[in-house]
Amino acid sequence: MSSLMYNTLITICFVAGKSGGHLLPCITQAKQIKSHNPKSELYIFSTGNELDKKIINKHTYINHYIPATLWDVPYQQMWLLPLFCINVGWYFTKSLYKLWQLQPHKVISFGGFNSIPVCLAAKLLGIPFELYELNVEPGKATKFLSYFTNTIYTCFNQTKQYFPKHNCVAFNYPVRFSNTDKIQEKSTLLKKYNFKPNRTTILILGGSQGSTFLNKIFKEYIEQNSEARNTMQIIHQTGDSDFKNYANFYQNYNIPAIVFGYHERLQDFYNIADVIISRAGAGTLFEIKFFDKPCICIPHETANTNHQVKNVLALQEEYPHQFSIIKQADCSVAILKEKIQNFT
Repeated sequence: MSSLMYNTLITICFVAGKSGGHLLPCITQAKQIKSHNPKSELYIFSTGNELDKKIINKHTYINHYIPATLWDVPYQQMWLLPLFCINVGWYFTKSLYKLWQLQPHKVISFGGFNSIPVCLAAKLLGIPFELYELNVEPGKATKFLSYFTNTIYTCFNQTKQYFPKHNCVAFNYPVRFSNTDKIQEKSTLLKKYNFKPNRTTILILGGSQGSTFLNKIFKEYIEQNSEARNTMQIIHQTGDSDFKNYANFYQNYNIPAIVFGYHERLQDFYNIADVIISRAGAGTLFEIKFFDKPCICIPHETANTNHQVKNVLALQEEYPHQFSIIKQADCSVAILKEKIQNFT
């Protein structure tokens, strides 16, 4: 990367998957490159969903946004496989044409399935691409694309074990906030959001798409704890589909609350939080680490993936007093209550 960090005209294409966990660090990295090289032209391949559009359109240093809808692999509906292959072929062709037009110096991938056709198109055109892996355990796209490159950028040391034949280069997770974002006066922010200084502020982060499990378990916690209802104020990232229901829920209990799906000033909420309850996506964990807040992590875990568990275990090993873990299968209102009491 260092060879491109000077004030000359360069073109770089980024590609990121369909969630904030892929897109936000991608945009942050683009911003850092732009600050080092104001003459750089930056392009982003991403999905055409509304959240991606909303995030990208707010960043004017991105010269062009190249949206494309790429279907998920239809594992449970194999009869759709021919249509899926057509969809992938169309995306690959579009990527090939766009990269041929732009002739970028390189492509930078932050993962997600849509990175595969873009990076393969770059490979076919002789354009170098770089892989940035944000989790301890690499995703399927990064694992596949690793066969076509020698160097992988990783932000967890533990990731090296998955790529024994590659050159793994350590890099700091591109947190979107600056040092000035964490020196704001807490009392001023509490007043700004009509919160009370004598209440404990709980921040619940379910990620850009929300977490049904976190929403449900915390709702049960509030329903079963009158003391919490009288002493807490809540900032709750529910996801777009649930925020109205939860806003009404807190209002019915007269609990001061901010409920949202996506918010531009998340740094304000990090600053005023006393305790955070969160999933364990890499981006959220590194932001919590950046703001030095105590966190109860309930990582998302399925039969097919436990990468969030590995993320938080890696950080807990380094910061044992900041990160506490509850496995989702073991999580109950009683355990959550105990963990919150340990931090307050």
